[in-house]
Amino acid sequence: MISLIVILPLLSLFSSLEVCAQGGDPSLPGAKPTPAPGAKDSKSASSVPAQHALTFGVERKGKLDPKTSGKNADGRFFEEMILKAESGDSLTFRVKGDNPSLGLQILGKNNAEVPVAKDASGDFKISTPTGGAPANGDYRVRVTGALSDRNAVPFTIKVDRLGLTATAYAERFNKIYANYRESDPASVEETVAKLERLGRDDPMRPTAFERLGIIYLEVRGDVGKAERAMEQTIKANGVVRIKISFDGKWRPMAKLRSGDLGFEDKRSGWLRIQAGQLTISDAGDKLMASLSGQQIKELSKTLVSAYNMVTITANNTRRPYVFAPEAMRQVEAELVVKLIQNHVMGKAN
Repeated sequence: MISLIVILPLLSLFSSLEVCAQGGDPSLPGAKPTPAPGAKDSKSASSVPAQHALTFGVERKGKLDPKTSGKNADGRFFEEMILKAESGDSLTFRVKGDNPSLGLQILGKNNAEVPVAKDASGDFKISTPTGGAPANGDYRVRVTGALSDRNAVPFTIKVDRLGLTATAYAERFNKIYANYRESDPASVEETVAKLERLGRDDPMRPTAFERLGIIYLEVRGDVGKAERAMEQTIKANGVVRIKISFDGKWRPMAKLRSGDLGFEDKRSGWLRIQAGQLTISDAGDKLMASLSGQQIKELSKTLVSAYNMVTITANNTRRPYVFAPEAMRQVEAELVVKLIQNHVMGKAN
């Protein structure tokens, strides 16, 4: 009897522990609830697909798939990607694939649709009044298409940034230059920073580089940076402008009655250099000489006392053109000769 009294409670305890272990009591540490039968993660064709980022100049592959792609109200399937752009960006979208129905849809802020048009080359472009992105921010770019069966249709998309629209570029430059004060060092620094940013945003337009070349050379006296800005100006089909001094009859410097060395009939003007051509004009922009590379017979840099002169001898002219950069420093004369050799005459030093 005593043995039975001791054994029965122990058997009852073991039985209870076994039931708890098999039953998966949720109060036990590490236990997980069993999902209800038949429950699954459903996904319809109209759900929005996973979004991927688009990078300028990088081709991305994708596919329209009736099982995974989103579906517009008009029944066309789409794959959506995200593109970060800024106001005034000039963009081109190239979509390629075997499905002739492939199209493009762009959604901006608050799901507002951005108008696009297909050009003669088959590329898509934004067709806003300015031709550029309407605002800074993220854009949802969708490649769309009609699917006639259950097979997926592969495609590629590439977005190229062409720079800024002409309107956006002009507005930014005019705003920058309107606030420029040459006598204020802080204004000079701010203007240079903004012009450099404008040049990076659109390196194919010359205006920002033209102005940077002048500021670097005439205000800062930094010939190295001036040269880089001027090289970029010519590369973008712009015109380099350098302030010069010369004699009204193109005579070289001589000893004046005052005893100083200088031009007898000193004038100020502008030397302009572009691809294959240079011009010299007076301070009022009256043209005094225009020469192509083929017309230049001889180009040299000479030192007269402490002054550095540039001499250009042209075909069919009686007198050579003798002038000096405004500051008459050697580095400036060397810069002028180098630019003429490389970009007007087409010769390297």
